[in-house]
Amino acid sequence: MNFPADSDRAAILGEAMSLAATSKPEEATPTVRGYSVREQLLCQIIPDPPPGVNSTLPPVTAEKPMTNRERLGIHLTSTTCAGCHTLMDTVGFGLEKFDAIGQRREKQVITFISDHPKKGERPTRVSVPLDSHGTVSGIPNSDFASPKELGKILAAAPQCQECVVRQLFRYAYGRKETGADRPIIQQGLEVFRASQFRFKELMMFLAKALAT
Repeated sequence: MNFPADSDRAAILGEAMSLAATSKPEEATPTVRGYSVREQLLCQIIPDPPPGVNSTLPPVTAEKPMTNRERLGIHLTSTTCAGCHTLMDTVGFGLEKFDAIGQRREKQVITFISDHPKKGERPTRVSVPLDSHGTVSGIPNSDFASPKELGKILAAAPQCQECVVRQLFRYAYGRKETGADRPIIQQGLEVFRASQFRFKELMMFLAKALAT
């Protein structure tokens, strides 16, 4: 899909389908979006939360509305949670310009419905300003504020380049790579880079390697 030159969207990261798939039905989820980038585009494994950890976020009320960043801040200040959430949440924060269905937004709209609504009473909606700046921990100079900027950072990152090769290997071979597959992965990475990152060349290399 081609986006306008001045769009914040780019490639897979900017597609509404991708943004919606990493959201809850009612709201975007920075943690899940960051998790997806780490596992799918950087091939990093994020461990499960420790047993018994309290994952409850601060409640949001019409009197005290909070953005996703403000609520998730509790993860980044907890010694138990910060190790993993620093990897995930800080990436997802940079995609906050897009809501749960991948629609562009300038503010986060929070809807409050009374537990005991009166006849004719309508939900209350509050708009709160967004801070959509994110960073990819582990990659130098990786501050960004849109899918387009994140895409450029990942495209230039050796970790992402190799991960793309590994992901395509897994798809082609129907399994995860092992230590014995390391030479093929490295050769595939060399072919991918030499071709200026053309998927066709990488796919042809893997197909030939699979046939031998």
